[in-house]
Amino acid sequence: MKLIWNAYKKILKILYSESPFVVISTFLSALLTGLISAISIWVNSRIFDMGLAVSQGEISFQAYIPYLLLFVAAVLLPVLVGDLFIDSYVEPRSQLIFRTVLKGQMLEKLKQMRYSHLENSESMEVIDKAYNRTENSVRHLFPRYIKISVTAFVATVGILYLFASVRWWLLLTILIPFIIETKFNLSQNYNIYNEMEKYWLQERKYTILGDMLKTRKYVTENKLLQCADYLIKIYRTRMRDRNKEYEKYYVTHLLRQFVYQNITRFAQIGNAVLLLWLYTKGEISLGLLISLTAALFATMYSLKGLPGCAVLFKYAGFHIKAFEYYDKYFELEEDEYGDVDILPADMTIEFDNVYFTYPGTESEILSGVSFEVKNGEKISVVGRNGEGKSTIVKLLLGLFKPDKGEIRVGGIPLRAYTQNARKKMFGSVLQDFGKYSLTMRENIGIGDIDNIENGLAIDTAIDKAKLEKAINNLPKGLDSLLGRDFDGGVDLSGGQWQRIAIARAFMGQRQVMIMDEPTSQLDPIAESQLYSEFTEMVEGRTAILISHRLGSTKITDRILVIEKGRVAQSGSHDELVNQQGLYAEMFESQKQWYVQ
Repeated sequence: MKLIWNAYKKILKILYSESPFVVISTFLSALLTGLISAISIWVNSRIFDMGLAVSQGEISFQAYIPYLLLFVAAVLLPVLVGDLFIDSYVEPRSQLIFRTVLKGQMLEKLKQMRYSHLENSESMEVIDKAYNRTENSVRHLFPRYIKISVTAFVATVGILYLFASVRWWLLLTILIPFIIETKFNLSQNYNIYNEMEKYWLQERKYTILGDMLKTRKYVTENKLLQCADYLIKIYRTRMRDRNKEYEKYYVTHLLRQFVYQNITRFAQIGNAVLLLWLYTKGEISLGLLISLTAALFATMYSLKGLPGCAVLFKYAGFHIKAFEYYDKYFELEEDEYGDVDILPADMTIEFDNVYFTYPGTESEILSGVSFEVKNGEKISVVGRNGEGKSTIVKLLLGLFKPDKGEIRVGGIPLRAYTQNARKKMFGSVLQDFGKYSLTMRENIGIGDIDNIENGLAIDTAIDKAKLEKAINNLPKGLDSLLGRDFDGGVDLSGGQWQRIAIARAFMGQRQVMIMDEPTSQLDPIAESQLYSEFTEMVEGRTAILISHRLGSTKITDRILVIEKGRVAQSGSHDELVNQQGLYAEMFESQKQWYVQ
């Protein structure tokens, strides 16, 4: 009950602050609909009884007309003020509000959230369930469950009053079976929702694969490789495995569910027999017999009656679970920053005995890495795959925190700088850069939001990344929409997108440039050209280049070779080749592809 109350406090607070009319009108609509439903039982009984009286000439048709009008009103008003108003206005309006507010709050949180959560399976379960379930759960909790429960409560009170006016003990024969059935269903529903939570991983496996099967770049590759049938088979297999787990639970509890979920059906028949018995004794009229019997089968044990009163407790379990994950989402740790907001004049970078292991894994990636990059120095970081080159970049950018050791910039611990200072400190081009369905101007400008409207800053970044030719070939130049997600969008080559990512890094006057495989999507000629431009690009700045192509390392002042989580070698290209260590071995291996 407390969880339900807390969820509704959040929902109603958001909705009332945005549109008080929606909240107030929903409750009034539900109250009116419930009242009409109860009154209609009495109206129906009068329609039957007075209709017989009219046919027998006991009363005039004029006296019958007001009841006919009441009957028409009782039929039409619930549709107009209930279903039509709630479904056509309140629900869409509230959904727009919730989508805007809740998703906005969650995106704000995601912006501040510690990056390590995105590479932790437990955190990803919380993020996935909160982000994908909350909006749907809110839609059920408001206005659907509010409408059902308030309408049903008012209608039930009125209908029970009519039954009690016939015989008080009819309340017992109606309520006791419902209470027994509801008590079982409440505990059973809770168990089902707990059981469903166990299958998140199975659901995620087939959901991710299903999303891939309908994404343009995967569809293209599937057609070329003719592997779609195989992948669809895997998708179906994963789905069947999930469904089998669900079915085991339901089959196990099938008999108990059948017995307990039919208690009120037996109660309907029993109470109908009791009403018939009272009619044969002459204690109720034919109209009341028909109306109350119809109420038993059509209203009392449906969502319009007693079950509707318990809908929050019976069906809210799954949706409350979503709010539990919503709360856990906002409890996930955020990035921590210091209070040093002034950039140092000397941007020397130091890794001092740094250790690091990725969350949720046991393998240590960095095992006491120590090195120094002097202010204005250009270095390359090389090594075999999986040795921690990109991890060094992630630690320097603050995406992760070292398990042990210290990272310093300008002699000050990295953790002591503010978020704003770090943003101004580093320009980066990562392997997995974003390709946004925005204009060319925006794709470059988001590298420094403060200067996104600064034409000179964008022009400087374009010049640094050598993007002029690509922009001149676009239909609307800088204002051309990129990507194929929207009509009129222009797709670019991998190399052009990579130069956009480089341009982003040069937005602002960042003094440290970090490039992680900056030529991974360039052809050999474009790659050679970029490397020939590298010195000019980073002139007057400190630069760190991560690359697996050792020929590119000649353009930097010094090379660090990472092996087994440590700096195994350090020196210039010629020095390392002469040392006959790992670097020389890697260089000889690559050189063979070009000299044979």
